[in-house]
Formats: sequence, C-alpha cells, structure tokens
Amino acid sequence: MGSIPYPLLADFEPKGAMSKLYGVYNEERGTANRSVFIIDKEGIVRWKQEFGNAADIDPKAIMAEIDKL
Repeated sequence: MGSIPYPLLADFEPKGAMSKLYGVYNEERGTANRSVFIIDKEGIVRWKQEFGNAADIDPKAIMAEIDKL
C-alpha cells in the first residue's frame, strides 16, 4: 500500500472519544455519523458537514469550501 500526504484519525479506543469531541458521535448506533471536516494548518475546524448517506457527499462542494480558505 502506498502512503498518503495527510494524517488520518482512528477513533477506536476509547470508543468514540474523538467523534464525541467533534460532536458527531451517535449514541444509539455506537458509531460516529458520517462527517467531513476541513481543518486548517493551525488545527482549527473551518467547516463541518454531517451526511446521512455516502452518496450525499459532494466532493466539488467540499473543494469549493476549501477554496474559500
């Protein structure tokens, strides 16, 4: 497998700790809601969107939000 030029976050233990901090944890399901965050180089969340379905995610709309930064 290749490498990617950005960090990824795993939210396994303690279960849901990060998704709870980011406000996207679903207690009923015990998982995080499908979400996209744009976080700047200083670590500030500049944009957040939750999606009920993966098909609802629009990469062009996300890129438009990035272009606004």
